[in-house]
Amino acid sequence: MKVGWREFDNTVLVIEDDPKVLTMLAFALRSSGHATLLCSDAESALEGLPDEKPNVILCDVNLPGMNGADFTQTIKSSPSLADTPVILMSAYDEPRGHAADVFVSKPFDPIEVVQLVEVLASSAG
Repeated sequence: MKVGWREFDNTVLVIEDDPKVLTMLAFALRSSGHATLLCSDAESALEGLPDEKPNVILCDVNLPGMNGADFTQTIKSSPSLADTPVILMSAYDEPRGHAADVFVSKPFDPIEVVQLVEVLASSAG
């Protein structure tokens, strides 16, 4: 490993349609040593998942097209991804009966979200 390079601990898929929130989460996660995969909609994320195996998924509820709760149900129904921890995020009420492991209300402290990602990744791995 070269001096000054940081080895990534986990890969986190972030699905968020608000560019400011997406950028903030990417910065917080990368600053803490995590690789990030970024998507602005659930359909694009699903297309990439056969090639990528994130350690944790952060997903907004209110997305264009497929919403985050439906995306999470799809992930949890897939044998290869069912054990992947999913954090749902929303500025609105928590969706009833969602399949995510954790729900986070917006606005949130990005440092607390990074810590939550680390806890979920270590318990899943």
